[in-house]
Amino acid sequence: MVRLSAVAGLGQSATSRRYAITSLGEARAYLAQSRARPAPAGVRDVVTASDASSAAQLLDGIDAHKLRSSMTLFLRAAPAKQVFAEVLDRFSDATADPATDALL
Repeated sequence: MVRLSAVAGLGQSATSRRYAITSLGEARAYLAQSRARPAPAGVRDVVTASDASSAAQLLDGIDAHKLRSSMTLFLRAAPAKQVFAEVLDRFSDATADPATDALL
């Protein structure tokens, strides 16, 4: 299972608040952890393997938003890693999540 991470302030559930990433520095640290490294590529592999042309076709509304938000967060934390831009390009018309950007 691939878990999506979100920036603090977006999620309303106790789980999303508990596991939210609070800053770009924390997002960079998350990406640097050996156990976290496969997750972004795993997300890309899972979503790009589908025939869906949008996140909404592949996921329910909240998870589609989480996908866009988490890819925006990690793209801002590691702009050289194209995996995040690839997912945004394919599933969000190359548009970052404005709410995530505002919180960062």
